[in-house]
Amino acid sequence: MLISDIANRLGLSTSYLETLAATASYRYKKYKIKKRTGGERQIHHPARELKLIQNWLLTNVLIKLPVHDAATAYRPGSSIYQNASLHVRNNYLLRIDFQDFFPSLTGADVAAVLAAASHSGRINSLSGSDIHFVTATVCCKGSLVIGAPSSPALCNAIMYEFDAFWFERCRKLQVTYTRYADDLYFSTNIPNVLSDLLVSIQAYLSKQLFPKLRINKAKTVFTSRKRLRRVTGLVLTSDRKISIGRKQKRILKSLVFGLVNGKLDAPQRSKLRGWISYLRSVEPSFVNSLERKHNINFEIEFVLPKRLKRRPR
Repeated sequence: MLISDIANRLGLSTSYLETLAATASYRYKKYKIKKRTGGERQIHHPARELKLIQNWLLTNVLIKLPVHDAATAYRPGSSIYQNASLHVRNNYLLRIDFQDFFPSLTGADVAAVLAAASHSGRINSLSGSDIHFVTATVCCKGSLVIGAPSSPALCNAIMYEFDAFWFERCRKLQVTYTRYADDLYFSTNIPNVLSDLLVSIQAYLSKQLFPKLRINKAKTVFTSRKRLRRVTGLVLTSDRKISIGRKQKRILKSLVFGLVNGKLDAPQRSKLRGWISYLRSVEPSFVNSLERKHNINFEIEFVLPKRLKRRPR
């Protein structure tokens, strides 16, 4: 049994794990963070003992669950840049956002995915009590929660059939489909395809019981190469390149100006350092232009101690 395996591997008693599973929903610290697009997101941070079990399950069980290639979040080597690059060559873009995505993925959804994976032999055989009392209970708080290390893998596994269905449907329509968590992106070079596709997706979701998802209509966006196109926060330019966008560039130019004039405090320097590191993989030409303009080498600026960066008199 899984519960016995966890107990043996971690040096815990089965009775302790059963108590932990029974009280798991009370072992979260709740707080809110601001969303980049406005509003707040509820975070449930698991207590240390609960997080230990979730990480064990992730490493030994959940990592074996199926993930479709269309899912570009929560995977080794995946990134928002990789997701955006799959759409950069297309002229028309549709973005769909699921409303209350993680709370919509329930413990019953988790149990169904685990039962199917156990039956197929993808993971070691799990009993009903394993699934209910340990995995579905320990990893959920009625539904998946933002903050549990097990949630991303379970999210992708639950969405596997959805991703597979729409990836194949889109392939036949010459549409590129990717999903980054709860953000769905569809792009094509064929006019008028995406509006019909949205209607089809709405009809599909209205009939689907596993999982039960709803589209956030306020965040549904149609756009084209003639207008601003954003994919996972990055801008697809009219000349088919990927950029962080003009607004963010203005902010970064201001930070670099402050850096060369010695006006940045430690948190601002740390923020700029993170952005420069990120930009080298997204838009390296912009980093190079900043270095040329200000006669600065960011690698030396952020790595070498100040006494080694001083110019000789």
